Amino acid sequence: MKERVIPFLNYRYFAYALSAGLFIIFTIITIMQGGLRMGVDFVGGQKIIAKFEKGADEEKIRTALSAFNPLVQQIGEADLNEYIISTKISGELPSVIQEKIMDRLTNDFPGAALMKDRALLIFLGNAVNEGMVNAKLAGMDAVVSKIGDSGAGVIVYPRESLDKKKLNYNPESIAYTLRGSFDSLDLLKGFTILVTFGRPVDEREIKNIVKTFNASLFRTDYAAKQGYIIYKIAADESDRIRSELDKNFKKAEILSVENVGPAVGDYLKKSALKLAIVAIILMTIYLSYRFEFRYSVGAMVAVLHDLFLSVVFCGAAGVEISIPVIAALLTIFGYSVNDTIVIFDRIRENTQIESKSSFIEIVNKSITFTMSRTILTSFLTLLTVFALFLLGGEGITDFAMVLLFGMIVGIYSTVYIASPVVISWEKLMARIRS
Repeated sequence: MKERVIPFLNYRYFAYALSAGLFIIFTIITIMQGGLRMGVDFVGGQKIIAKFEKGADEEKIRTALSAFNPLVQQIGEADLNEYIISTKISGELPSVIQEKIMDRLTNDFPGAALMKDRALLIFLGNAVNEGMVNAKLAGMDAVVSKIGDSGAGVIVYPRESLDKKKLNYNPESIAYTLRGSFDSLDLLKGFTILVTFGRPVDEREIKNIVKTFNASLFRTDYAAKQGYIIYKIAADESDRIRSELDKNFKKAEILSVENVGPAVGDYLKKSALKLAIVAIILMTIYLSYRFEFRYSVGAMVAVLHDLFLSVVFCGAAGVEISIPVIAALLTIFGYSVNDTIVIFDRIRENTQIESKSSFIEIVNKSITFTMSRTILTSFLTLLTVFALFLLGGEGITDFAMVLLFGMIVGIYSTVYIASPVVISWEKLMARIRS
């Protein structure tokens, strides 16, 4: 009895059209939505771990913090009621603005001496005044001056040293002393830059730079030179989140706050890209050694097909590119290659046995004979991933969704992308040899 062979490759051009159509549609939707959405890991932001009262859940926390568009995920045992809250940076970090101001000053005023975070910004409570702070800091070579019109804010900075004697000024020691001495005194978040000039400069130029970055300026004579303190008071987003949590929950305790800056995010982004490139190169080398180069080409084209489609799917579906999503993309990479190798191994085996059959017939037969194995293993894997998607919670939903899409595309590309590429490569080599 003749075995029934399904002519899969007869429909390969329809598959090409389907892949191109999906890629174009997903890309257009992604562009219309403003491009790929990068997660906290890549653009910077904050990750806060908080402990809540009983009855709090992800939905309630997300609703309370809707202004911050957070990602909320429960961690640890359910009885602990601990959640991780991830938020992106809204605007530029104070540290980034500080560096930009310093770069501008360095470029516009060569020779200017710059010191950052040497001054402290302080808010005085009702029970504290400027004189009390001055008295407490006696002997610490600190100067206390009012800032703003309200009188509630002061700035503490080093006194001038005309005799070049080393000053007994230490911001950490001053902060420790003030915190231990006054309950109604707060150290304000933000940044300070102490800048001095060895030559006269036009103050209007300094003011224009400061105004560009929406910062404030404070004139001071430091070390007998024309000097200024540039400062900006910035509310920490974690403080605003803490305030919102206190309003909406009887008991909400912030356990830890982790900041991810733009520089770290950029490093992670580049590292993820390098990791994907290295994985593709190493897999290409392995397949060339394990099989033949034509099979390696087919497998890598299929893998790139799966990865590109999965990435634009993320953009179209509004999925943020985060570390878990990168993990899903690399899992798709491995799954696609594994599925492809099974078929390629059967093609190579049948090529040695059936010398009278055409290469397309051998490929169709090999795909047909391995289809039952593909259906069984892939179906069970997809069931598991689908369960993760339905029941895994917000923290794993994106990972499972991308993995689910990528695996379906990977099964399809093994048959209609990888194998046809091998055939096309074989035809191309035959023309070259002839």
